[in-house]
Amino acid sequence: MFALRPQGASGADPAGAAQPLAQVQWDGVQRVVAFGDVHGAFIELQQLLREAQVIDAGGHWVAGATHVVSLGDLLDRGPGSRQVMDLLIQLQGEASAAGGQLHVLLGNHEAMNLLGDLRYVSAEEYASFADLEVAADREAARRAWRDGRCAAPCAEFDKQFPVGYFGLRTAFAPQGRYGKWLLSLPVAIRINDSLFMHAGPAGPVQGMDLTQLNLRYRTVLVEYLGLTEQLLQAKLLGLEDDFPDRARLARTRLSAMAGATPGAAASPQLSEVVRRFENISRDPLLSEDGPNWYRGFALCQEVVEDDVLTPALRRLGATRLVVGHTPTRDSRVVSRFDGRVIKIDTGMNRAAYRGVGSALVLLPTGLSVRYADRPEPEPVSAEGLFVAPSQLADGVVLQALGRNAVKVNGSRAADELDVAVGEGPAIPAVFQSRDRNAVKRELAAYRLDRLLGLGLVPATAARDLDGRKGLLQARPRRWLSQAQMQPGALGNVWCSPEPQFQLMYALDTLTGNERRTAASILYDADSGMLLATSFGGAFGTGKGLPAWLRAKPPTPGVELRRRLALLDAASLASALGDLLDEPARRAVLARRDVLLALPAAAQR
Repeated sequence: MFALRPQGASGADPAGAAQPLAQVQWDGVQRVVAFGDVHGAFIELQQLLREAQVIDAGGHWVAGATHVVSLGDLLDRGPGSRQVMDLLIQLQGEASAAGGQLHVLLGNHEAMNLLGDLRYVSAEEYASFADLEVAADREAARRAWRDGRCAAPCAEFDKQFPVGYFGLRTAFAPQGRYGKWLLSLPVAIRINDSLFMHAGPAGPVQGMDLTQLNLRYRTVLVEYLGLTEQLLQAKLLGLEDDFPDRARLARTRLSAMAGATPGAAASPQLSEVVRRFENISRDPLLSEDGPNWYRGFALCQEVVEDDVLTPALRRLGATRLVVGHTPTRDSRVVSRFDGRVIKIDTGMNRAAYRGVGSALVLLPTGLSVRYADRPEPEPVSAEGLFVAPSQLADGVVLQALGRNAVKVNGSRAADELDVAVGEGPAIPAVFQSRDRNAVKRELAAYRLDRLLGLGLVPATAARDLDGRKGLLQARPRRWLSQAQMQPGALGNVWCSPEPQFQLMYALDTLTGNERRTAASILYDADSGMLLATSFGGAFGTGKGLPAWLRAKPPTPGVELRRRLALLDAASLASALGDLLDEPARRAVLARRDVLLALPAAAQR
């Protein structure tokens, strides 16, 4: 292990701690231009800013009093990160002189580079900082590595610390050119009625206003950096340590240090530093629910996330949230929540995301988008519902299930087949042999789900296959049931499971589904999204909770209650009249009333 203090680091109180917090709210701005995740795509960013009339051919500000917003993630995955930062630093000064503003928000990748989490830095990015690397520092680090790990020439050193590594760490140190700049930047701002953030205001920011949020986030970064520097100097951390393991390694080495002398105890001062470092490493603002990581507003069910979004926008004085962080599926800017969330990460770095640069333009007359590959502005379109498979819009999947050719891949059970629907790429699905009434009930559950906008029931269509009557129901590319669940079986789980279960409980109550089993609860193995199936025995005339839910009834959230209250005899007759008779539809409304009488869910 070795601990090489990056040049420019300043001990326990790095730059940024004493800097005054800049203005974070503006009103009366006539033109706003916002762009998302650049990820080192310098050439693409230049092209986009020219198309959006922000810069001229020479790369200088020509946007006058316009406010331009970068939503963060300037860094990683591309070779031009340093050029991107240099351009934006230059434009900040030029914009201010012209009466405009260039706002650069911190994204998770800026925070990662500040904190030393370099897992996404490419070799080309490291190389761009080679001119800042001091040869003596690199050689000292090599000797320390060699003495502790291997004999000369120790080729693994250059793999662990590519050329430019120490230059990058110098540049991103608290007193370095880019570290000092990044520590001065906000994590959220409001312009007119729009809130701009990299990811969004979820649980950890509840109760904070914009000033408090920005101050608290900066404080967390500064404290983490100061404690890291102390642990490096005490040799309880080394630059080679994997970022996620730092707190554990510091605690382990502290214990080993005390144990080296029989009867000795760890230094009280160092013990306190390690304790504080463990706490700051777990700070909710740096977690997956933090303002630079949260993906709920971009990916999760609107009926659930609305209960987080609406109070946050109200508290922060906005009616709209503009976010990056999560690339859109078709590399086009889209809206969710009836236009209250705009997703503008369209994968500007073509090499990494195969997308295109885009800029959202906000005027008093409305919104439009400038794309680097299109000559004219385009409107913002609403993102459709994506359920299973999550790569395809629900309407596309339903149409394919009803029309396209079906290929049988194998048998799952006596009455269920694995199938593929259509070609290039085929849609995974199951064919279930069912009688006419069971098919109607399965279709009714799907339509009721969509009427409420839940997105739990996979697209379902009546189909005959090889002379057998039944239905086709879509599936994710990879899926498993609750009965098959094993630890670590799911991929990136961005959407909280419990609210999804509450939606399923509410749907089972509405449908009077008494047959919920572990085999009928499915998961998208790549996203962790929950899917509810098997409604063939539902929609009876009972008017209470299903027996299996009586011991612990559902707790419907605010938005779900609002949608439930809109159900009436006319809407059910229109959506389900060909599938359910009037007594069955009246029972749905009676069970709806039971749901509305239950206590509400606590705010997340």
